[in-house]
Amino acid sequence: EPLLHRAIENVVRNAVSYTAEGTSGEVALRCEEDGGAGQAIVSVVDKGSGVPQAALADIFRPFYRVADARDRQSGGIGLGLSISRRAVEVHGGVVTATNAPGRGLLVEIRLPLSQNTVTPVA
Repeated sequence: EPLLHRAIENVVRNAVSYTAEGTSGEVALRCEEDGGAGQAIVSVVDKGSGVPQAALADIFRPFYRVADARDRQSGGIGLGLSISRRAVEVHGGVVTATNAPGRGLLVEIRLPLSQNTVTPVA
């Protein structure tokens, strides 16, 4: 539980940091069936400038920052999304990022609704 709490907290904190002033982000939780297995999906959308398409896969790498100046303003060093990804994977889930329609970044955390999905940390 503490790992998942941190994972979601990191994603929400990023959304708050990058949401444009005078706008608001969105956080939602829904459940879906996926071939008979249920999954919980946490969606976090900010209203920032988004991420260049070529960088979307890289934002989950440790110490990766899209732009140095942007991250220095927020105080980030490029670990939050990497920590989130690993915590979600340990619980059998996946985390993805896409540019949201219109403006901003959509981060989705998908977790299986099964108690037997925790992967031992090596």
